[in-house]
Amino acid sequence: MLRRTLQRIVPTYALLPLAFTGLMNLVSYTGAKWIQSIFALDNALDMTAKWDMMIPFEPVWILPYLITFAFWFYLYTTIAKEGPEAAYRLVTADFLGKIVSMIIFIAMPTTNVRPEVAGTGFIPFVIRFVYWIDAPRNLFPSLHCYIAWLGTRQIFEARKLRHRGLNGVLCVIASLIVFASTLFTKQHVIADVISGVALAEICFVIAKYTKLPNVLKACNERFMRTKLCKFYDTENWRTV
Repeated sequence: MLRRTLQRIVPTYALLPLAFTGLMNLVSYTGAKWIQSIFALDNALDMTAKWDMMIPFEPVWILPYLITFAFWFYLYTTIAKEGPEAAYRLVTADFLGKIVSMIIFIAMPTTNVRPEVAGTGFIPFVIRFVYWIDAPRNLFPSLHCYIAWLGTRQIFEARKLRHRGLNGVLCVIASLIVFASTLFTKQHVIADVISGVALAEICFVIAKYTKLPNVLKACNERFMRTKLCKFYDTENWRTV
């Protein structure tokens, strides 16, 4: 029963690919900070422009900023359930974007100046906590925006998804909310948002029109023969 429930959320063929996206998120962001620390790459560029300074600081937007993680999960698991090929295209694009982001983070570290957070309520506490655990580094491009838009872009490619058009529109709206949340919480500037969306578009096209997903497919087929997958799987994965 438990395995069937889990497979409705994450099919067996998507187990490794989706786990890989989480690993790459850690490697690209935290790994870049680790490398910056080792090589003392302290000269971070502040890309805040005059129009960024016109955007007000609205602490309540930290809530949609955090809910973004659930939105990512919905996007990636929904796309993965389209079938192995859709999962491979998604994860290939995800991998490419995070590798490019990591290179940029290391070669051109960016930062910004965060505002003072006043108050003692729940929202001020949450945003101060986020500021504490997430130092203002590695902002360009915004991974928050990159992942949200990449998933949304691929939702429009879904063929098995019911009400695909409505889902797509809602995901676009949700992505716009994500973009706004990064700006109103002063986690990012406009250049970070634009670069995240642009990178998602480029990686989407590469994954769709090249044979790079076949590399992930070959690796995953090996993984599917392991005892872990046989335990997780309730049916023969080749019939998916």
